[in-house]
Amino acid sequence: MSPPSQATDLMAPFATWLGRWEGEGRGLWEAEPPFRYRETLAIEAVPNRALLRLTQRATVLASGDLSHFEVGFLRLLPDQLVELMVVVPAGYVEIHTGRLQDGALVLTPQTISGSPTARPLRLVQRTLELNHDLLRNAVGIAVGNEEVSKHVESWLQRAAPTS
Repeated sequence: MSPPSQATDLMAPFATWLGRWEGEGRGLWEAEPPFRYRETLAIEAVPNRALLRLTQRATVLASGDLSHFEVGFLRLLPDQLVELMVVVPAGYVEIHTGRLQDGALVLTPQTISGSPTARPLRLVQRTLELNHDLLRNAVGIAVGNEEVSKHVESWLQRAAPTS
């Protein structure tokens, strides 16, 4: 565990990321019919730790039905390096490494592990870009032997700062 003063220093570059973000997105994956969704992404600091908790929830725009949710943690390291761990109830755990650069989390997928009944997902690519109060969240996936394809993309507005 990082000492509280070190955690505060590591957290400083991410202060503008904290809060609740809301907006709309669209499905881009060619294997599914196009779809639109409403997304909420909460990014919260874990007290006295160099750690952010991320909670994402998406609902079908037309019906309001839950379509996806996930939880994760972003470990903050020196030099604005990060490690992102994400759990998706569809049966996946992802690990990414990266760095905060010019308002974007530039992430490289390290591993994905699926449950025995999960779809054969081989790779997940994630991009998070912050530009003032607009957060772009994009995900690409590779299933089986397919190349990586754009899956979903959303544009989120800051709905509430972290208290």
